[in-house]
Amino acid sequence: MPLADLPALWRLGLRNLAADRLSGIAAHPGVTHLTVTGRQPLVLDGLRAWKSLKELEVSEPAAFDDALDALREHSRISVLGLTAFPWARRPTRPAAVPTIRELSVQAPDHGGDLGVLRPLFPGSPISGWTSPPGAYWTSPRCTPGRACGCRSTG
Repeated sequence: MPLADLPALWRLGLRNLAADRLSGIAAHPGVTHLTVTGRQPLVLDGLRAWKSLKELEVSEPAAFDDALDALREHSRISVLGLTAFPWARRPTRPAAVPTIRELSVQAPDHGGDLGVLRPLFPGSPISGWTSPPGAYWTSPRCTPGRACGCRSTG
């Protein structure tokens, strides 16, 4: 059954995707929440076709600069999750994505600084704390060190 045959669909999760491009997935006009995890980093081309999208979670963007460009062009997305944030590949043309109000990323290894996120996502409140390897940081729903049920551990 094609996704277009599900008009009431608003949340879509695609796991272990073999495709490496968002444009390879047929956009659904009613989906507001999209989660995509793949076997390889995902190119966010075709993001514009997801007209109703407000929340996006991807395992890892293929080209971080291009992903930031795509997010800037899709101003309705206000919640972003990157479960494998590309800490080693800093953007070469850092330009802000001010529409992101809630950001969830995996903390950098070895207690690295989250400061790189401030200029990229100025709309998301970011406190400068360091965390153990593998910890997650989520903003703004939780506070590091507080047991709140989300993925934050600090």
